[in-house]
Amino acid sequence: MKIHVNLRVLFSLAVVVLGGYALYASLHWPFKTALFPRVIGAPLVILAAVEMLLSAFGREKRQEGNAVDFQFTTDVDPAVAQRRTWMILGWTFGFLILILLVGFLLAVPLFVFLYLKLVGKEGWIITLSLTAVSWIFMEAVFDRLLHLPFPPGWIWSLWS
Repeated sequence: MKIHVNLRVLFSLAVVVLGGYALYASLHWPFKTALFPRVIGAPLVILAAVEMLLSAFGREKRQEGNAVDFQFTTDVDPAVAQRRTWMILGWTFGFLILILLVGFLLAVPLFVFLYLKLVGKEGWIITLSLTAVSWIFMEAVFDRLLHLPFPPGWIWSLWS
């Protein structure tokens, strides 16, 4: 059996080492603190090790043509596609700025409201309903259930 050492094997090895270090570092942490690195790290190490072994001992078959059947659409005008891309980037950065200004727990429902009203052009019932659902979800799951201490936004920290 011949071992093939290539970039895939080396990358997988690096992921195994980093994931293993995350698991090792979390051994002496409190349970709640160590839960996230362990839940992410354990499957990461296992899957990266499997990928490393498959890449090292597997036979690579060469195929002709594209690796993935992916092709950019030709139906949309490039100017329209570029405008849409910039709009999505604007909304993404706007969401990040909103998180900085008002905090994560308020930014999510506020973003949902603004996006549904301005871009989606949804009616008031759907907009307010989905905004309320997103606020209740953020409050119930992250604040009440998981007790995650999200920092307040810059605006709220000025008043306290």
